[in-house]
Amino acid sequence: KGKGWGKAWGIQNLFGKGFGGDFGKGKGKGKRKTDPEKTAWIGGLPENEASVERNKALMEHMKQAGECKFVKIGTSGCGSAGFTSAEEVQTAIATLNGSVFQGVAIQVDVWTKKEAEA
Repeated sequence: KGKGWGKAWGIQNLFGKGFGGDFGKGKGKGKRKTDPEKTAWIGGLPENEASVERNKALMEHMKQAGECKFVKIGTSGCGSAGFTSAEEVQTAIATLNGSVFQGVAIQVDVWTKKEAEA
C-alpha cells in the first residue's frame, strides 16, 4: 500500500501523466479563483513583514470567526482570508474588525472591490 499520496495525485494518474507538467488541466480548473463572497479583506498589518509564521498565526486568529481555510498577506500589509461560507465572512467582519493581532489593530472587511470614487 502507498504512503497516502494516492488521493492527492489520483486525477493525474488516471490519465497516466503522473508527476508530469500538466498540473492544472482536467478537473477543477478555475476552481482556484477566490470566491469573493467567502473571502474577507484584511488590512492594517505592518508592511514588509509578511511571513509564513505570521500567516499561520493570523489564520489561527481568524478561526475565532469560523472555518478559515487560508490567509494570504502581501508586503503591503493587506491581504485576504478565505472561509467556508459567506456567513463566516460576516462573522469575521463583525467580530474581528478592530481586533488586535500581534500588537496591531487589524481591519477586516468584505472582499468586493470598492467602487472607485469619481
